[in-house]
Amino acid sequence: MPSYTKSLVLCLLLFFFNGCNNKTLEVENQEPIKTKFVELKTKSFESENQYIILALESENQKLYYDAMNLYFKLFEKTDNYEYFVKYIAISTHIQDYKIVKEQALKYYIDNIKEEEIILRLYTFALFKLGNQKEALLSGQKLVNLFKNDVNYELLGTIYLQQKDYLKAYELFEKSFALNKSANTFFNLTNIQYFNLSQKTEAINKIEQFIKENGHDFNLSIQLLTFYEKEQQTQKMVPFLKEMYFEYKENEEVEMFGKTKLLLIKYIAKDNVGQAIEFLEQNQDEDEILLNLYKITNQPQKAYDLLGKLYASSYNFDYLGQQAIIEFEMAEDKRKVLNAVIAKFEKVTQNIDNHIYENYLAYILIDFNVNVQKGVILVKKALQEEPNNVAYIDTLAWGEYKLKNCKEAFKQMKKVVDEIGLDDDEIKLHWEKIKECKK
Repeated sequence: MPSYTKSLVLCLLLFFFNGCNNKTLEVENQEPIKTKFVELKTKSFESENQYIILALESENQKLYYDAMNLYFKLFEKTDNYEYFVKYIAISTHIQDYKIVKEQALKYYIDNIKEEEIILRLYTFALFKLGNQKEALLSGQKLVNLFKNDVNYELLGTIYLQQKDYLKAYELFEKSFALNKSANTFFNLTNIQYFNLSQKTEAINKIEQFIKENGHDFNLSIQLLTFYEKEQQTQKMVPFLKEMYFEYKENEEVEMFGKTKLLLIKYIAKDNVGQAIEFLEQNQDEDEILLNLYKITNQPQKAYDLLGKLYASSYNFDYLGQQAIIEFEMAEDKRKVLNAVIAKFEKVTQNIDNHIYENYLAYILIDFNVNVQKGVILVKKALQEEPNNVAYIDTLAWGEYKLKNCKEAFKQMKKVVDEIGLDDDEIKLHWEKIKECKK
């Protein structure tokens, strides 16, 4: 089953919970929609309220089999089909379709208030159990009796599974005529594009729908997928910009965030500078822009943005990143030493992060600010990353500064054995520590 068909079936499940001869569920000679139902007599049950409370609590606790048993007991004691519906609805939810099939068949009664939902869940169970012929017959009966969008979609899905695409399309079209839902339209145009080879028509229909109704996210992603498949990539960035500005104006935060990621990805694929320019012009300053500054090696812009992000969020990770950039950018490290140390100390006092602990440790050791504190910090970092050669190098350099030459040699040998002496700083540390050991 194609992935979009699977998602379609999941959508149907959501509908189910809103919303023969007693044992054969025959389809022939069905009457149109019934507006007057048979009233069934119910029995009194002394413990009914207690059972209801227990059943509801079991549902809340996700003890679904306990809830099912309680609802079925309520049904047996009262003959109230509302409890039976709850019983088979929960069975459907936990995908115990065999129970739904057997019990719906056993207790089905024509023309009662609960007939539609029982018949719908029974049909769906047959479909999921692979009983395609029976599912089709039951679905046809359901639609004959109860003509609504949900039932049309269920029958349409059964036809889709059987590769009767024209019939499936016809039923989804009927459903859409009733509900005007973007989800139904999504499935309708998927059938049109993938199964009926009406690719241009499907694209035109979606474009018109979005023009009239706005950018439903799933439908918009579907259209972008079609553009890509049809090699109409020149339409993608302008369309994503439409989505971006609509979601931004309507404050649809989740959809806005997802769209922005897609938009910047497509712009940056051809021109990272244009992606940066777009975000700057729209004052969209977040981690996406920050990463683009890093990719394009713009440390000053990254530093400035990190300052804004930290000021608005008090996220110490931003302050730690800012401290690294400040230190790396400085031509004279000693001029920024105090400011950088102050930032790192603030960070390490508020969050546990081995990267910042090691960075501060190395500065404290290399510049002889507080070697002992540096060694303590790097040992803490090594608890998280015990095999990190950069951290081991920091520790070896600290032990060297403390004149613990034997320990320094032991640690530095691990580094050299692992990565060799190609790095100038590693080579310097190794030579100094070897002299110390002698």
